[in-house]
Amino acid sequence: MITTTNTQPVAASRLPAIASAVLTIYQFFDIGDAIDLDLAQRCLSNPSERRVRLRTRQSESIRIAQPPLRVELGTVPVALADHHHPGALRAVVYDLGAVEIAIEVRLSAPLSWEDVADLFAAAQDLPADITGRIAAALDDLETLIRPAISRPQRSPVVEDYCVLIVERLDPPCRAAELADHPTVRAALLGERRTLSADASRLVTALSYYPDDLALLSWNGALLIESDAAAAATAADILAFANVELLLVRSYDAALDARLPEVYRRIAQAQRRFTMPLVRRYSQLLSDVQRLVAEVTEVTEQIDNALKVTDDVYWNRLYTAALSVLRVRVWREGVDHKLALLRETYAMLHADADSERAAALEWAIVLLIVFEIVMALLG
Repeated sequence: MITTTNTQPVAASRLPAIASAVLTIYQFFDIGDAIDLDLAQRCLSNPSERRVRLRTRQSESIRIAQPPLRVELGTVPVALADHHHPGALRAVVYDLGAVEIAIEVRLSAPLSWEDVADLFAAAQDLPADITGRIAAALDDLETLIRPAISRPQRSPVVEDYCVLIVERLDPPCRAAELADHPTVRAALLGERRTLSADASRLVTALSYYPDDLALLSWNGALLIESDAAAAATAADILAFANVELLLVRSYDAALDARLPEVYRRIAQAQRRFTMPLVRRYSQLLSDVQRLVAEVTEVTEQIDNALKVTDDVYWNRLYTAALSVLRVRVWREGVDHKLALLRETYAMLHADADSERAAALEWAIVLLIVFEIVMALLG
């Protein structure tokens, strides 16, 4: 954590400058149903290191079902908010079918909080050259690992995020005291002007020691942390939260596209004449059941992708990130659509059973009439 000597409380009118900081720009993509990480690693010409666990305090409390594959992609020039620096380009491949493309930039010091506001504002609307480099890196990576992708199909949903890790403040101060400072909260939202009380509540603050601080918002996070391992763990947890948001939004969009198709097929089946005892909904029932099973399986995999057991702080950070990103709201939408599909399946199944029962009843009546006619003729 940040080690301070003779630190003083932060005055309301004076903020410490940022003496050392790293900015990471993220974009998250959904490129398929699943990715075989072992096969993906073999597909790469320069196999990358596979991270097994996070190296920080109580790292054993963080359980990752399938540790992602990290791929270093070299350096690229980055021009953002009048800051020009070389950036380290990397990709992180997740077994759930998601890919993270990130550009890590070490910023020149000192930085003012107005500079921080400009950087976060620029990160919300990335320049075309940065998005172009990210898109090209994704295309190249997807081409290399395509044999490892199950049912490759890129979702139109893309998630953006930005994390600023502040390693040192000048002069040193108790970082936790910056949590409620209006200038700091405004900078995280990309604003130079002071926020209203309502807007300030869009930022969530967490702190483990007096000398560290995590501020989370929908567009990015500010981490004041000198422990490199702890900062990397916090950034990885935030990335996992964004991957979960990406996948939930992707499946929500997929269900939005599939539900009208299901209802259209129901209407077509109801208008179509079928012979008695022929199941008009057989294929439709099978498709609906398969869709429900697929989405349910994926949502369970998302829930089990990352678990925090003993470390209360990491659990709070992950929960806060999910709340700020409104993952639960999107998840409730997916669950509601799944409930509609299950109700539709039950309705179609009951309708099919009713048709079969009616057909059998008519068959019995016809047999009885036939027996009566034969008896009268005989």
